[in-house]
Amino acid sequence: MTLIPWRSEFLAGADNLPEPCTRRWHFVHGNGFCARTLTPVATELQALLAGAVGGAVGVDAGSDHADGFLFTDLPGHGDAPPAPEQTQRRMPDWIAMADHLADSVAGRGRAPLIGVGHSMGGVVTLLAAARHPGLFERIVLLDPVLFSSEVLLFQRMMRLTGWWTKTGLVKSVSARRARWPDRATAREELSRKSLYRQWRTDALDAFVQHGLKPVLDDDSQPTEEVMLSCDPEWEAAIFGSYPKGLWQAVQEVSCRVDIMVASSSYPFIKRSTAKAARMNSLIKVHPIDGSHCFPMEAPETAARWIRDLCQ
Repeated sequence: MTLIPWRSEFLAGADNLPEPCTRRWHFVHGNGFCARTLTPVATELQALLAGAVGGAVGVDAGSDHADGFLFTDLPGHGDAPPAPEQTQRRMPDWIAMADHLADSVAGRGRAPLIGVGHSMGGVVTLLAAARHPGLFERIVLLDPVLFSSEVLLFQRMMRLTGWWTKTGLVKSVSARRARWPDRATAREELSRKSLYRQWRTDALDAFVQHGLKPVLDDDSQPTEEVMLSCDPEWEAAIFGSYPKGLWQAVQEVSCRVDIMVASSSYPFIKRSTAKAARMNSLIKVHPIDGSHCFPMEAPETAARWIRDLCQ
C-alpha cells in the first residue's frame, strides 16, 4: 500500500486516496503506538475487499470502486507534534484530540467515511463521531478502553489528589526504556518483550520504523540512535487520565458502532461495552479471541471481522 505522509499543527499521518474514491477507511492507534501499526490490518482488508469484487476495490486506483485508506497519528505519537498539554504538563485532553481528528479527516476527501480505532484510538473515534454527527458513516472499535463509571471516578480522584503518578501502570510506563543505539537493536529488544512478542512481523516493523525517531546531534542532524516517538511520560500521562463526556458520547453517537472485544483483554472493557450496547441500540458488541493487541497480532482476523461487519 503506497501512503503519502502529511503533518499538521496537531496531528500527522499518511493516506492512500485513489481518485475517484468510493469509500474511505480511517485508522487511529492506541496509546504509545502509531497509526502505521494498523497498516497490516488495512492491507489485509484491502485484499479482502479486492477479492470481493474481482480485484477492483482498494487496489485499482483507476477503478470506479476504489477505496481509500487514511491513517492518523494522535498528538505526541508517531510523526505528530506534541500536544499543548504535553509541553505544559497538563492532563491530556481527549476531547481536543477528538476534535482535531474530526477536523482532519473531514478535509481529507469527500467519500463516505468508516472509522476504525484501536484502544485509545477507539475512544477518540467514538468521541469524534458523537461530537460531529455525520462525520462517519459507521465506526468499528477494536477493544476500545471504554472506561466504566467506577474507573472514571477512580481516575478523577487520582488526578485531583496527584496520586495518579504513583499507580503501578504509570510508574512502569514512565520508566520504560526509550532510546537504543540503532533501529536493529531496538527491534531485537522489543521483539522479546511481552507486549510485542506476539505481533506479526510487519506490524512490529511498522512500529520500529514509524514509532521510533532518530536522536538529533548538537547540530540538529539525525544520528543512528533512535528513541520512542511517544515520550514515556506522555504515554503514562494518558494512562493516568480520562476522557471527559465519555458516557454522554455513548448515548449521543448517531451512527452504527461495532465494538470488537478481545477475550483476553482488560475485564472492564467487556463490562463497559455491554453497558454501552444497552444504552444505545446503534452499538453492537462482538467477542473475538485474542489479547488487547489483537489487531497487531492477527491483522488478517481483524480485517476479516471488519469486512464482514461493514458489508
